[in-house]
Amino acid sequence: MKYLLHIIAFFFPSPVNVWFLRLAGGSIGKNVTIHPGVLLNVKNLIVKDNAIIKFGALINARTLELGRKSSIGFFTLVNGADDLIIKDACIIGARTMINCDRSVTFEYYSGTGPECIIYTHGSFLPVTEGYRAYFAPIVIKEKVWIQMSCRIGPGVTIGEGSVILPGTVLIENVEPYRMVVGDPAKLTKVPLLRKKIIGEKITEFAAKILSEYCEWSNNYKETRWKVEDGLLIINSRRGKLSVGVDERESDIAILTESGKIRNGMYFNLIDLTTDDIKHPEKLKLELYMRLHYGLTFLEKN
Repeated sequence: MKYLLHIIAFFFPSPVNVWFLRLAGGSIGKNVTIHPGVLLNVKNLIVKDNAIIKFGALINARTLELGRKSSIGFFTLVNGADDLIIKDACIIGARTMINCDRSVTFEYYSGTGPECIIYTHGSFLPVTEGYRAYFAPIVIKEKVWIQMSCRIGPGVTIGEGSVILPGTVLIENVEPYRMVVGDPAKLTKVPLLRKKIIGEKITEFAAKILSEYCEWSNNYKETRWKVEDGLLIINSRRGKLSVGVDERESDIAILTESGKIRNGMYFNLIDLTTDDIKHPEKLKLELYMRLHYGLTFLEKN
């Protein structure tokens, strides 16, 4: 019966397919979007708030766990007997192939670009003639970015904060905060150099976001927005809306102090948190910041 409900859900868009998947026993949170043409043949389905599964995804596994504001891209193929665990704020790029004969785990804020292949087993030639058969789980730690067309082999753990450059073939573990490239990858001890934006510069960066968002919208969306006295003024069908930094009186605030919240709509650049209001202009700004600056904001618990 569960499999039949999953088949029926394949033909419907959200929220109808979500209703069928819940009826089949799936645990699905709020504001989840599952495109039509998605087949989820899983025993245990856990999809958390604001997650997205895009058209053409075919997932055959024991467990699929998809965290808050995580997404699985177009035509992703997942197949295997074990679990695919994708934590909060992750992205699985379009046309990615994941073998789950052993578990595959993406920890917080990690992901892949398009057309990556992640395989937990290597067996084809007969072991009776001395060939190797190897099965082992793959773990992608927090804030790891596997860029387009990479290949990850069984048993690999990629350490926190590492970046795997396009076209890399990786069959060894990677230490935290490393940049890796090559076919096969040549692992080095050279760290990935990072420089956090802190202090006054984070306030300057917030103002830069407003200025660049205004320019981008005017160029590509043919809007007539403007920045006046540090406030971005948005003119939409729903009326005029303002976006400001920190204490400025505005409809949407971009906050630059850890732990800070406010009543109404906001984004905190330090904690990467936001409120639960789904105003269309706020969602557009959030999408812009995710695409252009890699910023994914989770609702504060």
